[in-house]
Amino acid sequence: MYRHIIVGRGLIGSAAARHLSSWQDGVAVIGPDEPSDRQQHEGVFASHYDEGRITRVYDPSPEWSITAARSIERYSEIEAESGINFFTPAGFLKIVGEEDPDIKPTVALTRENGGNATTISARIMRELYPFLSLPDNCAGIQETETAGYLSPRNLVKAQTAIAEEQGAHIVRAAATSISVDGASVSVTTDDGQTLEAERVLVATGGYTAACKLLPRPLAITVYGRTVLLIKITDMAAEVLSRMPTVIDRYSGSYILPPIRYPDGNLYLKLGMGTEADPKLTTREDLTSWFRSTGSERNRLELTEAVERLIPILKECPERHTDTCVTTYSPSGLPYIDYVAGDRLAVATCGNGMGAKGSDDWGYAAARLLEGGDWDHPVPRFKLKAAFA
Repeated sequence: MYRHIIVGRGLIGSAAARHLSSWQDGVAVIGPDEPSDRQQHEGVFASHYDEGRITRVYDPSPEWSITAARSIERYSEIEAESGINFFTPAGFLKIVGEEDPDIKPTVALTRENGGNATTISARIMRELYPFLSLPDNCAGIQETETAGYLSPRNLVKAQTAIAEEQGAHIVRAAATSISVDGASVSVTTDDGQTLEAERVLVATGGYTAACKLLPRPLAITVYGRTVLLIKITDMAAEVLSRMPTVIDRYSGSYILPPIRYPDGNLYLKLGMGTEADPKLTTREDLTSWFRSTGSERNRLELTEAVERLIPILKECPERHTDTCVTTYSPSGLPYIDYVAGDRLAVATCGNGMGAKGSDDWGYAAARLLEGGDWDHPVPRFKLKAAFA
C-alpha cells in the first residue's frame, strides 16, 4: 500500500507529486503519457500538450499573483534539478485603456509580490514594440524578468522526472474508478491495475467530472477553447524577435511570441474565450473536442484580432487551429480540498490561468495530503470544494 496516490499527471498533479515525494516515501502518480496519434487515441487527453503558456506575477487577483510569484521563484530550481528547460523570460505586456482603474492597484500588487512591473504609455509601447498597431488612448503594463512563457509539456516532464528521481512510482495509465473503504482508498486503472493508498489526490482537470471519479460531482464548468497557430516566416521572425507575451484588453485575446514547436517550425499562438466556446460535460464530449480543429467562428475572430494588432502577420498565410479545455469554479480559484473524509482530496480548476502558478497550487495540494500545518498564503477556506 502507498501512503499517497496522485491521480492526474498534468500541471498541478505533477507538481504535487514532486513536492510530496521530496518530503516522504510511498508516493505514486497515475497518468498516461501524451498520445502519439491524437486522432486515433481512445483514452483521456490533457491541455498541457502544448509549447506556450503566459506566465507572470501581474494579476489583479491577490491569490493568483502570489501563487504565480512563488512558482516563478522555483522555475530555475526545477529546470536545474530535472535538466529540462521550460521557461523563457520573454516578458509580458498588457494593453489596456489609459484610464483603466485597475492599473495602479494591480501594478502595486505585482511589485509587492516581487514582479518587475511598470506602466508605459502608447508612445513608449510604439518605440519598444514597433510591430504593434495601437490606439492613441491606450496604455501598457509591462513586466520583465519575472514574466514570459513556459512550455507546459516540458514543465510536466520536469516535475515528473524529479518526482521519479525522488522515489515516486509513475504509473503511465488512466484511472477508471476510485473507491474509499475505511482506512484506505483503491484506484483502478485502464490497464487492469488496482493500487491502494492511505490518501488519494485527484488532479484530473477537465476530466474530473466527466470520468466520475469522485463520490459527488463538483460545481465545475468545462469549456472547449480554440487556439490559432500562425506559422512565422523568416521575415516576420526578425520583426517579432523582441516580442513579449501579450494580453490585449481590446480584443480579449492573449498572444504568445514565436515559439519553436516539435515540428521544427516557429508559431505565434493566440486565443480568447468567446460565446462560441462549447460546454463539455461528458468524456465523449471531451474526446470529440480534443480530436477536432475547434470553432470556425473562433478562428475568424482570432485572425481578425491578431492581424489588426500585429499587421506583419498578414504576411504569414500558413495557419491552423488547435484545441484545449479550461475548467472553471464559481470562486475563480482552484478547489484544493477533501471530498470524502480525510482520505480523498481534489486539486482542480485552473480557471483558464492555472499554468503560471501550477507549481504552487501543487505545493498547496501536497501540504493538504501530508496533513501538516497549512503554510500556504492562500487560506484553506478559499479553496474549499463546492458541489453541484
